[in-house]
Amino acid sequence: MVLQACLNGDREAGVPRSADELAAASRACVAAGAESLHAHPRDRDGHESLDARDIATAVKAMRTAAPGIEISFSTGLWITGGDVEARARLISEWTVVPDLVSINLSEEGWRELADVVTARGIGIEAGMWTGRDAEILAESGVQVRRVLVEPRSENAEEAVAMARDVDAALDRVFIRAPRLHHGVGAATWAVLDAAVPIGREIRIGLEDVLTLPDGRRAPDNAALVVETVLRYA
Repeated sequence: MVLQACLNGDREAGVPRSADELAAASRACVAAGAESLHAHPRDRDGHESLDARDIATAVKAMRTAAPGIEISFSTGLWITGGDVEARARLISEWTVVPDLVSINLSEEGWRELADVVTARGIGIEAGMWTGRDAEILAESGVQVRRVLVEPRSENAEEAVAMARDVDAALDRVFIRAPRLHHGVGAATWAVLDAAVPIGREIRIGLEDVLTLPDGRRAPDNAALVVETVLRYA
């Protein structure tokens, strides 16, 4: 089982934000059993950023804290306020790069962005919300390192069904990249419970959920990783 820790997302409070905080969370999550790290780097004011300086600072801090561990960053279009060209330009200026970036296939400009990151030697995690996204990826010819199966519903039964639909669509179009399933909010643990028995990669962290399976508030990312390792051992 490949386990990715998603450290902060676009949450405004209660998550690691500075490079030092990301480093500390990275170290703790890897010690707890995470094999991959996903983060949304921030600028000095705590806002999500794609600026080359902020990216370099975060990469260096996380790699120092967790040497040899795969690092993935978000490229969410909201980070540039929906400006497709600004997003591509900022990423083209990166000098120190993560191993991977996640690209949401539902977002405008994703195909052009894929060319930008590939040219920089960065792998792609293709974010899929629906089965149609699988068809879009197949039609594009873009090669990805991993597919993120990301049902957006917080209803557990609905989210599991949505993940199953994306899996079926990936099978139909013969996309064989590794698949990582994760949920959001109240549906998170149900999505993971369904994914592990069929051999999917999974992720957990404060980006996705703030509570442990029994409903208690998770004190930090590492606690969620520990719970996941114990639950699926």
